[in-house]
Amino acid sequence: MTERIFCDRLPNGVRVLTEEIPYVLSATVGIWVAVGSAHEPPALSGACHALEHILFKGTRQRSARDIAETLDAVGGQLNAFTDKEFTCYHAKVLSEHLPLAVDLLCDMLLNSLFRPADIRLEKRVILEEIRQIEDEPDELVHDLLLQRMWQGHPLGRPVIGTRGTVRALDRDRLLEFMSQHYTGDRVLVATAGNVRHQDVLAQVSDLLGELPPTGHPSTLPPPRSVPFTRRVTRDTEQVHLCLGVPGYSQLQAERYPLAVLDTLLGGASSSRLFQEIREKRGLAYTIGSCALSYRDGGVLAIYAGTSPDTADQVLDLVRQEFDRVLDEGVQEREVEQVRSQLKGSMLLALEGTGARMTRIAKSQFYFGRVIPIEEIVRDIDRVTTDDVNRVARAILPAENTSVVVLGPRGKGLRRRRA
Repeated sequence: MTERIFCDRLPNGVRVLTEEIPYVLSATVGIWVAVGSAHEPPALSGACHALEHILFKGTRQRSARDIAETLDAVGGQLNAFTDKEFTCYHAKVLSEHLPLAVDLLCDMLLNSLFRPADIRLEKRVILEEIRQIEDEPDELVHDLLLQRMWQGHPLGRPVIGTRGTVRALDRDRLLEFMSQHYTGDRVLVATAGNVRHQDVLAQVSDLLGELPPTGHPSTLPPPRSVPFTRRVTRDTEQVHLCLGVPGYSQLQAERYPLAVLDTLLGGASSSRLFQEIREKRGLAYTIGSCALSYRDGGVLAIYAGTSPDTADQVLDLVRQEFDRVLDEGVQEREVEQVRSQLKGSMLLALEGTGARMTRIAKSQFYFGRVIPIEEIVRDIDRVTTDDVNRVARAILPAENTSVVVLGPRGKGLRRRRA
């Protein structure tokens, strides 16, 4: 697979990264800022997410409605997201409209008004978003797991913040935070699609070339995982279970064997937990695993939603599967199948320009280069059964396991202490 990827750095540190894909009609562009919830001081928890909202509320040239209509008018899409390590403002358009999308995103980044009335309005919206998350137990239980596993570490904080910290945000605090972190050395403009890198580079240089160059360092210590068990009472029909064990960071070679272990345990409908808990026993509709990986740490999480009467049984079955992997090891046939599955799913996901843009941006941020797809395929192919068993022995022992149980007290659910 031939990839046409180009990267240049402006004098102020802004990186311009482009994958030229001449056979598609679209282009996706993202302005990535290397700041997320993990870089916020505790008193400003939720500031990155609030900034993401407020940049849609109007600039010197465009009203909030103008921002919404600019790409709608050409059939494009405009959105943004905040994560623990990044904030990204992105747009997808037909390639002929890419200059319009770049101009819009840069205008939002440079010229947002931060009117007090808009900030008050968006704070109300975010408080409603917090309430919505609290009403979505399958999402909430993952947040609770990370908060407690990484207690006291910035990676453990919720991206959205808390009611208290969101209410305390004001114009001066947000502008100061933005001036400290939205700097040239932290900005990456990534584009994938039917575009020319030199055209994107010229426009970005013109629009972002004067962005202040230097920000504050954003290094974090690795998080220490503290095993725990916590029960949270909620008036829900199901009990929502989330088990977590320490994983690996994006920078550790073990991330590839962990990806195999994750997929083998609960990453697909053929996985061990899906087959045992859903297909064989009918104890859950949703059962699966997810390997979360950041620059400074990671977690392997198992989630299941089940009835109160079967919650203990599901927890026991997950633990039994962990123990079976530890006692018997995984088999070569399983590892071979999962390697093929990982390669196929990765390549299928990269058919869209949005996924291609995200891939090159994250690779550049984490590794300082875009890792070629062929290299990733080779690294997956190099994962052996011994590698997977070694990772399993390191992370799956019972003394590493944390558990969050969220739901009604329910008969048959053993009392678990925090």
